[in-house]
Amino acid sequence: MVKLVLFHGDALKILPFLKSESVDLVITDPPFMISKEIRIHRSRNPKKYKFVGKDIDFYFGDWDVFENEEKYWEFTFAWLKEVWRIMRKGAHLLVFFDKYKITPLTKWVEENEGIARQPLFWIKQNPVPCARKISFMNAVTMIFWATKYSISRKYATFNYQLGQHPDYIFAPICSGKERYSYGFHPTQKPEKVIKWLIEYLSNEGDTILDPFLGSGTTMKVARDLNRNCIGIEIDDKYVEIIKKRLDWGKDLYTKFEFFNEKELILKDKEIDAICEKY
Repeated sequence: MVKLVLFHGDALKILPFLKSESVDLVITDPPFMISKEIRIHRSRNPKKYKFVGKDIDFYFGDWDVFENEEKYWEFTFAWLKEVWRIMRKGAHLLVFFDKYKITPLTKWVEENEGIARQPLFWIKQNPVPCARKISFMNAVTMIFWATKYSISRKYATFNYQLGQHPDYIFAPICSGKERYSYGFHPTQKPEKVIKWLIEYLSNEGDTILDPFLGSGTTMKVARDLNRNCIGIEIDDKYVEIIKKRLDWGKDLYTKFEFFNEKELILKDKEIDAICEKY
């Protein structure tokens, strides 16, 4: 039986409760600090941009806003340090990340006995149109890939039997049922992309961690592929979306556990059972 554990709260407060060396794969899409107060009014001026539809907003939310770059990296290295502790030897780390900020991430991993692997790429089949006439559309999202301590297949999973695959995958930005059925996150990643990563870099029965769960895509795909998943989400709105999307508590083939940050911290002790092998 697949087990899903959902924490409602701040990842930096919850991660210290999770057991060391207990997860097999981390997939996450943390804040990039790229939000801008820019809006493309393509529905108001379709002749200029040659597109019709809803306006495009580049302000993703308060969670993506930091006082300065120093505060951003302080936050990033804090969650990364905890995630690294929780990963077992040979576990993979996959982070959707700003391509302009990738160098400090690589340096941190290498300084902590990790192996920074080849970058992976999601190529968007329907990229957001440019407002200006002096730039190309941003159609590529980088996925930072690292492995803890070892890339030997004795420790690090790579399901080569699935066939050789390029270091990229084509998929459209979420739309239709995937986007609107339960509620949409502004940086939601397609299930197709997450499925590709989980299938190649983990096995059935493994445990996957996503400390910035958003609308629950990682947990949804992990469950569908018979993997256990631990997710953390701070926003009340998205916690409710996750529960609806996962049919929380109603799926007879899934064991669900839910923890609130305040209740968890009051216990003032590590909850060993959460990350044990199921």
